[in-house]
Amino acid sequence: MGSGGGGIAKCAAEAAVSGSYFTHILRLSFLAPDVVKAILNDRHPITLTAKRLANEVRIPNAWDAQRRLLIGE
Repeated sequence: MGSGGGGIAKCAAEAAVSGSYFTHILRLSFLAPDVVKAILNDRHPITLTAKRLANEVRIPNAWDAQRRLLIGE
């Protein structure tokens, strides 16, 4: 019996997006909580856009590195 999974390709197909785009968006679920809070409270740099987050930035895994890169702390 299978686990019901299917991986990135299946999830991307179900969301009607490319696997690459799905992977870019999936990375956002690993943002540091305080970075998310800054975004939600509109206290982030103007240069930190959705496009930049989704497409242009290689987001580090370490939360302190994320802060330095994304919000300048």
